[in-house]
Amino acid sequence: MGKLKKDSSVALYQQLVNEIKEQIQSGELKAGDRLMTEMELSREYDISRITVRKAIEILVEDEILVKKQGIGTFVAEKKLTRDAGIFMGFTRSCILDGKTPSTRLLSAELVRASASDIRELNMAEGEKVIRLRRLRFCDGTPVLVEENHFSQKYAYLLGEELEGSLYEILEKHGTYTVGGKRRVSICYATQEESELLNVTEKDALLLMKDTCTNSENEPVHTCKSVINPRLYELVIASSPECGWEKV
Repeated sequence: MGKLKKDSSVALYQQLVNEIKEQIQSGELKAGDRLMTEMELSREYDISRITVRKAIEILVEDEILVKKQGIGTFVAEKKLTRDAGIFMGFTRSCILDGKTPSTRLLSAELVRASASDIRELNMAEGEKVIRLRRLRFCDGTPVLVEENHFSQKYAYLLGEELEGSLYEILEKHGTYTVGGKRRVSICYATQEESELLNVTEKDALLLMKDTCTNSENEPVHTCKSVINPRLYELVIASSPECGWEKV
């Protein structure tokens, strides 16, 4: 670690911000690592604790560091960022974000269609759906529990390798998803979800429900994702075409 330049035009707190960012980018500090205390940083860089505190506040506000009451300050887990307005599979989202996706299949079965399935997938009463439950990982860390429902038209899925991209399988069979509708809300971790996602039972989680359609606006599948919000960020972008009303 180098000393800060007190004769620089860059404020000392900003130099410390830059120094900590560089340590994270170089891998010297990794996600989950505990930062030195304010006193230790003050001694290490020969600066006041007020300067250290200001630098840490900036890094916490930018979600680069996270404070844990009574424990210390830690390097935050880097979130997978996803545009809420674009329907894109988890696999592709990870790859575009420079991360490595992986999947564990929890179950694949035929079950009786629920009222929601009948409505969302245009099914008849008494039909069955293909239910696929999977745990999705980003760089080896579990991020979300996903449940997909398909009509029996897509029964070939049960004979496929389901620990990769479902969209690649669908496209191989001539089905392309191009859009749909998305609902986002909050849910609370069940015992199973807490164990799978390494969170505490009843922790607040992000709940995302999608109905995905093909180019003819026909439903292909529904997907319910229960997401650890510490590791996942939904971004909502606006464009001039959407309009922006000032109030």
